[in-house]
Amino acid sequence: MPLPIAHSMMGYAIAEVAEATNVRLTNKKWLNVSIFVALASLPDSDFLSGFLLGEPNRYHQWFTHSLGFAFLAGLGGGLFYWRQKQWAENSERFGLYGIFIGLAVLSHLVLDLLTWDSSPPKGMMLFWPFDKNHHDLRWDFFLACKRDNNSATFFSSLFSAYNLKVVLREFLIMAPIVGLAKIFERLRKMRPASQPVDIRNTQVAKLGLLEISPLPSELANRRSLTALAEVAEQDEHEQ
Repeated sequence: MPLPIAHSMMGYAIAEVAEATNVRLTNKKWLNVSIFVALASLPDSDFLSGFLLGEPNRYHQWFTHSLGFAFLAGLGGGLFYWRQKQWAENSERFGLYGIFIGLAVLSHLVLDLLTWDSSPPKGMMLFWPFDKNHHDLRWDFFLACKRDNNSATFFSSLFSAYNLKVVLREFLIMAPIVGLAKIFERLRKMRPASQPVDIRNTQVAKLGLLEISPLPSELANRRSLTALAEVAEQDEHEQ
């Protein structure tokens, strides 16, 4: 498994893309980023049960490292924000929130699959709950960190020269991804917002070929465009 730096950087990248598409889990950006970083590391919560038993690796890469778990996280997160924000008539927003939450969890699986795994059982329960076998890929872009399977020395074992090399490799791989996500977010912010068309300023209206309605702008546009279409249709029949 990669160290938390790779998962955290991926969570940050997803938070930037979510921000660009107006998906905000909170109104504060720093808290929004923190939640996505936590979601990207959520599957490693399986260390906790083993840690309490004295063997941190005992249940690592079990059902929390599965497509089923990522789907449930996305579904649960989407439902939570749907109830919080009461989007009774906007299922699209529910879908977007669910997708980004599920994607943050799923990113953890992707990075783990791209990491060299030498400790049995290799891989993860990718297709839980339908298949409890462990699956892995042979595309090893990341190095596996070295850690003790003893709760007393687990954290201290993470501080080593070898794991420092792991951190540097993860940073070099993830930095371009974070950069692209940041650029995407900035470009979306720079894009001018679409403005409603005021039909009174169109060339047709200025030539006096279209009656301007005193109705509100949205309704007036609809009425005027409908009238223009009817006139065009009549001309075609006369010809």
